[in-house]
Amino acid sequence: MHRWEAQSPDDDAAFETFRRDRAILSHEAWKSLTEELDCDRGPLAEVGVMVFPLDEGLAQRLLQAMFAAPRVKMRRKHFAMGYVSTSFAQCDYLNSSNQYRQLTPASLALLDEFLATAGPMVESAIGHPYRIASTRQFQLVPNRPQADRHLDGWPVAMRKIFVLPQGCGTRSSTTWFRRRDGEEFTLESEKPIWVLFENSVVLHAPISGVALRPTIEFDIVPARQTSFEVVDAGLGGWYPHFPTEAELHAGTRRALQSFLAEVPDGAPVESWLRRLGRSLGRLRPKAG
Repeated sequence: MHRWEAQSPDDDAAFETFRRDRAILSHEAWKSLTEELDCDRGPLAEVGVMVFPLDEGLAQRLLQAMFAAPRVKMRRKHFAMGYVSTSFAQCDYLNSSNQYRQLTPASLALLDEFLATAGPMVESAIGHPYRIASTRQFQLVPNRPQADRHLDGWPVAMRKIFVLPQGCGTRSSTTWFRRRDGEEFTLESEKPIWVLFENSVVLHAPISGVALRPTIEFDIVPARQTSFEVVDAGLGGWYPHFPTEAELHAGTRRALQSFLAEVPDGAPVESWLRRLGRSLGRLRPKAG
């Protein structure tokens, strides 16, 4: 199913039906874990956005490693198994908005260093265990049309961390927020900072400036045990559909069974299964 999804076009109605059923099961699984861990607590829950200073020496080393890394583009197939992925159209949009850089060993080592200090601060701020779901580094492209104020639509106990080694502002692009207490503010800092925010709870919007803005992004999810391990789930991989591998396997089976039960007997089912079989056949290594 992972291989089928990686090459499924945006308008594949059959696969969209499967995705719908899987999304329902995914929401239920994350909601159950969120309630078990009582995730809506800690200082972050009061405001939804917190800003912290970033060591200037580490910021310079993060920038050097980023600029030394090769440029890459987000592709439809660039997501880890079991992860929420990015459509072809969304890949095009994000590639036009961001200049992505590969996560090299040098960058990963520096991100480990960052999390050694910032990781425990995040756990204190959110009030429960968590783990890194995905990581990417990029420069925000300047002079973009004004974006809508939005929520990301993820399970609400997931959050984002933005590391901004050059700070941010109206010149280098920034982000507008409406905090949980109703206060609106726009990030502005001449010094390096990092930001923790509830991307599916507080309204936010990027504000494009006239200069590239270097950004390192972590997506974090609730967990029964905290881990600061940096995870590269591919540029197009955001967070796991399910909290555990066992739930991933069970949820995938249930979503597929639900899809097959919904389609009437006869040609439609056979047609879809034949297309799946042919697709997987093309992906198998050739003998000899």
